[in-house]
Amino acid sequence: MKNSISILFATMNHINTVLLLKSIERQLEEDTNFDTLLHVYIIDKTENQLIKDYANSLNLSYEVFIIKSKQISILESKHHHIFERSNCTLQSDSIQRARIQQQIYIVDNYNKFVDSIVWQIDDDMLFAEGTIVNNEFITNYSRNYFSRLLNFYTKHKNIDALILPSTYAPPIPSLLYSETQLRDFFYGEQLDQVNTSFYEYHDYYNRNRSDNTYSIFLSHLSKKQDKNKIVKDILIGKPITKATYTIPNEEVIIPQKSSLLRGGNFIVFNIEIFKIPHLGFKENHHTSVRRSDMIHAHLLDAIGFNIRDLNDFTLVHNRSFEGVNFENCIKKYYSDMIGSLVVQYLYKGNTQFENRYLFYKSHIKRIIKLIQNNVDIKLFLEELKQLEELEEKINAFDKDNFINSLYKFKELKSRLIKELCK
Repeated sequence: MKNSISILFATMNHINTVLLLKSIERQLEEDTNFDTLLHVYIIDKTENQLIKDYANSLNLSYEVFIIKSKQISILESKHHHIFERSNCTLQSDSIQRARIQQQIYIVDNYNKFVDSIVWQIDDDMLFAEGTIVNNEFITNYSRNYFSRLLNFYTKHKNIDALILPSTYAPPIPSLLYSETQLRDFFYGEQLDQVNTSFYEYHDYYNRNRSDNTYSIFLSHLSKKQDKNKIVKDILIGKPITKATYTIPNEEVIIPQKSSLLRGGNFIVFNIEIFKIPHLGFKENHHTSVRRSDMIHAHLLDAIGFNIRDLNDFTLVHNRSFEGVNFENCIKKYYSDMIGSLVVQYLYKGNTQFENRYLFYKSHIKRIIKLIQNNVDIKLFLEELKQLEELEEKINAFDKDNFINSLYKFKELKSRLIKELCK
């Protein structure tokens, strides 16, 4: 039996952090059967480095450990070889780098974690279940995540790690799921029943394995709202639309072989996983692309770790839209495209790679057409300019050079697998 649960995340946002910590406290208040130690480790990347003060002001019933930037810098220098083996640049911050920072902290403090379940999350999540009640999205804290997790572990000790989804606001990049929302908004039939409209759209991250669609609840669209603002909100991912993901309530939970579709919510039972470099892909040798979680999970699977998908520990995605701008959405879309093409080519084959690339080319074109045909273009000149530049960049994508770089990456990964299997 594990002696504790350790929750780890990195943050640049004190508001997200406070909400997340409060959600854990709510869980402990609801989960009266949980009597195991719970620790939270936070890598503080905020500008003022005051996360500890915020945590102390909450009067929490569990212990919070703060890892400040200076401590991380020392660890990065000490474990520089891990970044090299992981194919991760230190020239910029990235999701991959944040996960490696957590990894090297665990490696450096191995005895603290050896008997713990380690739950790695993004800082914009809540320990809660999202449900729809009376046509409103409700955040429910009664799921008893921690007791359920310990109970699950006692029955599935052969599993090394779990990959889990999030619910509520679909994840970044927003453009990836904006097309169908725009189409629904411009052309969908509005229903008069209790101000409710139901549509379906495909979310490329968090889809049910047996169904390619989501039920989506348009909770506060009305004729009184400004049409242009709604369109701009959709483009940056601001959730005027609420995606729901049904969590099963069965007593018998059956984990599935991982399809490597999502990241951000990862539970590790076997601490030896943190001795494996968090492998990712670099574009142009210096930019870490998105989806490193999936590339890394595939490496773990390839060297024999038992990695499973499970919905039972789904968390609420609680993204903040403070400071979100369309330019960053464009950058993240392209970075995510590169990561997706890496996964498609290496793990699914050339046909899937070609199909996925064609999807991106036509996808942006369709979004541009939807905007041009349905809004006052003069109010969307900047967005259209950036979308057209993105379209040009995608069309100019050098597939041959990219595939050559993938061959080199595949060789790097093969060498790493041989070393690790020894």
